[in-house]
Amino acid sequence: MEDKRVLKSVDGLEEKRGKEYLLKQLQKIATPEALLEYMKYEPHEYGDVLFLTGVGKIFPFMRSHKMLDSMQHLFEDIPIVMFYPGSFNGQDLGLFGKFLDGHYYRAFNLL
Repeated sequence: MEDKRVLKSVDGLEEKRGKEYLLKQLQKIATPEALLEYMKYEPHEYGDVLFLTGVGKIFPFMRSHKMLDSMQHLFEDIPIVMFYPGSFNGQDLGLFGKFLDGHYYRAFNLL
């Protein structure tokens, strides 16, 4: 948001137009693709592991399944470890134990 020079106006925009409007506007600029531009590094080296943290902080602006789907082609040669504030039942993620997303993941619990 700093790069787009909109960070300072977020509070006022929320007060004037409401949370739903703000959410829609931020989702236009805070796309998975935009975030991936900041994450890109190449070439990947043998033994690299990508640790993905903070997915709870970006909810509801960005969903973890969209991030993982967008990342797949960029990081297909290294493992991705996502620290997730919720549960994983072998198929679905449940954010904060409340929101079940209904998307299938080729993933497993590390613990």
